[in-house]
Amino acid sequence: MSLFSAIITTRNRKELLEKAIESVLSQTVKDVECVVVDDASEDGTKETYEKDPRIVYVRIDAKDSRGGNYARNQGIAHATGEFLTFLDDDDTWASDKLEKQLALYQKHPGSVIFCGRTFRKVIDGNVQLHTVIPPKKFTGDISRLIRMTYVTSTSCLFFPRALLEKVGNFDERLTFWQEYELCIRLAQVAEFHCVEKPLVVCLDEVGVKSRVSNKVLNWKENVSYIRNKHKALYDDLTFMENWAYHATLMKDAFRRHMRAGKKLKMLYYGFMRLVVEFIPSRILHLF
Repeated sequence: MSLFSAIITTRNRKELLEKAIESVLSQTVKDVECVVVDDASEDGTKETYEKDPRIVYVRIDAKDSRGGNYARNQGIAHATGEFLTFLDDDDTWASDKLEKQLALYQKHPGSVIFCGRTFRKVIDGNVQLHTVIPPKKFTGDISRLIRMTYVTSTSCLFFPRALLEKVGNFDERLTFWQEYELCIRLAQVAEFHCVEKPLVVCLDEVGVKSRVSNKVLNWKENVSYIRNKHKALYDDLTFMENWAYHATLMKDAFRRHMRAGKKLKMLYYGFMRLVVEFIPSRILHLF
């Protein structure tokens, strides 16, 4: 049994996967189990990593493939760590990510720990970096706030396995916002605390239409599903809190259409985003 389990899900991204694995294995804390879930890759990932002694390799064949959240849950099933962490195959961790998150967890036992992140955007071969540190309002009891706005990403999460046993695994019906929906459940039973440093680097490729996160056709269905699943929580929101929730939807829609290269939709959601953000923050109390 390990102290930490880092679960990486991957599909046909062997070159990026190697960087993700190295960032896990180079952590300053040493008791780290690296679980790689290969979701039916056909690019040589199996041949490269199936017998790699550094990792726990889990293979999902094409006939059994059911999406990213099924793959994450398979990783959880094979993980032995007391603490669970996740890493997308195109993201990397700072070498002291787990060390810093463990230190904060020890001050707030039983909590969900997350961190800041840096987006590495590549446009026409030019690299742009943008760092995001979540504001201090995402601290402590966010059981209400989480219903209105996006807090963090899968690669930033750190929590004890016992919390997941309380709320359940990733929802396999979702293809978007899986970490948001999981965080809604986690926030009802635990506090959230943030390491205010960018400990994750996320690759953000504009115009790459093949990425799962860029497939916008099913996005509204996922949003509606989450709202219906947690209907009692959303029905409890005030008018202005509902406004804040819809503002979050418009911002995310703008980003997704921008990444997918859908300019007309991007312009529409960009305009709506400006309209929403023009409303004074003192009215919304959130932005």
